[in-house]
Amino acid sequence: MKNDKNELRPRIALLTNHGYAGVEIPVGGAPDTGGQNFYVNSKAKALDQLGMEVTIFTRGGFPFYGKEKIRQGVEQLSEHIRYVYVPGGGTEFIRKEDIAPVLKEEAQWLAEFIETEAAEAGIAPWQYYECFDTHYWDAAVIGIMLVERWQNDEAYTFFSKCLDGKLSEELERFEGENKHKYSLCREAAFHFGLMARAVFDGADSKEIIDSLLSGETVDEQLTYSAGTPQSYAMLEEDCLLGQALLNHVKVDGKTLPDIFTMVNRHVWTPHSLGIIKERNYWDKNLETVRALKFCERNDHEETICKHAPLFCSTSPEIWATLYAFYKQKAQDIFDFPPCLDTEIFRPRKHLELTAAYAYLAEKSGLSVHRLQESKIVFESSRMDRTKRKDILVRAFARVARETDDTYLFIGGGPDGNPVFKDLRKIVAEYPELEGRAFLLGFMPSFMVGELFSVPDLYVSASEMEGFGMSVSQAASAGVAVVSSDLIPFATQFASEAAVVVPAGEVDAFAEAMLELLSDDEQRQQRAEQLYAIAQELNWVNTSRKYIDWYRKRLYIQK
Repeated sequence: MKNDKNELRPRIALLTNHGYAGVEIPVGGAPDTGGQNFYVNSKAKALDQLGMEVTIFTRGGFPFYGKEKIRQGVEQLSEHIRYVYVPGGGTEFIRKEDIAPVLKEEAQWLAEFIETEAAEAGIAPWQYYECFDTHYWDAAVIGIMLVERWQNDEAYTFFSKCLDGKLSEELERFEGENKHKYSLCREAAFHFGLMARAVFDGADSKEIIDSLLSGETVDEQLTYSAGTPQSYAMLEEDCLLGQALLNHVKVDGKTLPDIFTMVNRHVWTPHSLGIIKERNYWDKNLETVRALKFCERNDHEETICKHAPLFCSTSPEIWATLYAFYKQKAQDIFDFPPCLDTEIFRPRKHLELTAAYAYLAEKSGLSVHRLQESKIVFESSRMDRTKRKDILVRAFARVARETDDTYLFIGGGPDGNPVFKDLRKIVAEYPELEGRAFLLGFMPSFMVGELFSVPDLYVSASEMEGFGMSVSQAASAGVAVVSSDLIPFATQFASEAAVVVPAGEVDAFAEAMLELLSDDEQRQQRAEQLYAIAQELNWVNTSRKYIDWYRKRLYIQK
């Protein structure tokens, strides 16, 4: 299972843990599967073009979407990109809001996998990947566990060396897996103080420091706290002694904090942040809010922000929140919005769309000629309540009443999805939508690019987006866009080009659609503006800047 196709290539690890990430992404149908998966695969391909050997880790052990085959082992996305399916949590799909309890199982398996390959390469596990790049909070929690494990190993080695083999009982109890169970690196100063005092039995703090530092003077105040019971005072002094030693004792020219920093090669890309999403749900009913588990998510993300040294933001709002709310340094946040594969999402000439029109004709019962002569409104995303496809359907009912030869197609499935079933009922509520609005269900992946090139107008009413990749893909295809005001691509990158309307307001969406569908010149002008904006989001160029930034920040930190 060793990833040795080209040992000269730097190794990069990407971890995306929930949904149906993989070589083939089930477009518009699988739960918790969508923009982030395209982001990770596209980033991996760009890194491949830049000469990297890329491993993408994702949860496995359960069946591929709509199949009996189990997600397990290794699959190649390309010659230099592999997917490794990480078991943990059983044989069933787990939605991202419920995945926290299984992360430790995954981390344990993943640690052993990396440790095996690193041993074959003759290096430490933390050295195997130049960068460990995690996506969303669940993957980042696994990343933190791995870093802590490797720091535990380094702490044990450091203590063994600096105490010159005089292993006290305190150190002996950390042998083997115990150093991970006790999280040795978390309480390094305390344990160092205890071990040093045990090795230099009967010596006071000054004598211990003198013994380990060859007479170097240390300014730390190592005195008992007045009024504190002696047992607690001794514990406090052990901590102070250990901290003094950690700041001054070196092994191979490095202090233990230096080594901890060197080991931590973690970069977190949140894609969205709970604190931002929760603000969008302040006016929602309690049942809806409870299911999203914002309290748990916010706690995880706060922990991640304390332990990850570097970050990628996929939108200005995420950048601002990392900086202002979580107090991260500006130079430690790289701006990496979802970029675009312009070979897939691009304007197409009429003759290139023959298969796409035939597909829509088959799904709708309309003739290809009728579709080509009419105006088409399109939306495609996973079948999730936060996408608010219901708003789009209700708004289009008014469009259907007031216009002729205008049709709505909505992608996403499967047919058995509860949201899909509810959407079908909503379509049936409006007689004017008969023969005018169509639910495509699960769309074939090979046709996605063409389908994005067909419509006259792309509309998204989504209320929970980290960026809004489907909207940016429509922009790259040269299609005009109507967007809710909760989609970052539209509000923060294309506010003048897209038509942005308040989320949840049916009439506002209807009016925006009617205006653009009736004004060919404005629609074309906005489409051209959006296309120009989308061309600035190039995967390879942005990935090159990212690697340069990472290496500079890593060098500065180390």
